[in-house]
Amino acid sequence: MADETIIQLLNLLVVVLAVTIGTRVGFVVASRGMARDVHLIERRLENELAMSRHRHEMDRETEHRQRVREELKQGYTGLARWLHELERTFDEIRSGAQAPHEGIARGKAKALMDRPPWEAVAPPAALAPSEMYWSGEVRELLRKFLGPYVDFVQKSRHALQRTVDAEGEHAPFDLEMWEAHGQLISVVNEVRDQMRADLSAPLV
Repeated sequence: MADETIIQLLNLLVVVLAVTIGTRVGFVVASRGMARDVHLIERRLENELAMSRHRHEMDRETEHRQRVREELKQGYTGLARWLHELERTFDEIRSGAQAPHEGIARGKAKALMDRPPWEAVAPPAALAPSEMYWSGEVRELLRKFLGPYVDFVQKSRHALQRTVDAEGEHAPFDLEMWEAHGQLISVVNEVRDQMRADLSAPLV
C-alpha cells in the first residue's frame, strides 16, 4: 500500500513538474512573440513618422516654390507694363517726327525727345521694389536701350526738321529713323523673351 502511494506521489510530482515547465516554456515563447510584435509595431510607426515628415517637407517646398514663382511673376508684371509704355513712346516719337502739320502729335514728339535719354529709357523709381526679382540677363538687356535710343532721337530730330522744311507737304520716308526705331523694338522683344524664359525656368 505504501508503495502504491509513493508511486502515485511520484506520478503527481511528474505531472506538476510537466505543467510547471510547460507553463514556463509557453510564457517564454509568448514573451518572445510579444517582443517581436512590439518591435514590428515600433518599426512601422517609425516608417510612418518618417514618411509623414517627408510629405510635410515636400508640401513646404512646394508652397515655397509657388510663393517665389508668384513673387517673380508680380515683379515682372510692372516691368511688362513699363515696356509697353516705352514701346508706345518710341512709336509716338516716330509718328510725330513725320506728322505733316504742327499739332498734338508733333508737339508730343518734341516733348518726348527733350527728355534726358538716361531718364527716358530707365525703369521708373516705382519699379525699384521689383528689381530684386529681375534676372541678371534682364538687367543687362535693359542697359542696351540707351545707345540705340540716343541714335533714334537724333535721327528723329533730323526727320522732324525735314518734315518742317517740307512746309506741310508729305515728308519723304526716313529710312534711317525707321531702322533706328526697329533696333529699339528689337531690344524690347529681347527683354520680353528673357522675361518669359525666366518665368518658365524651373526654380532652383
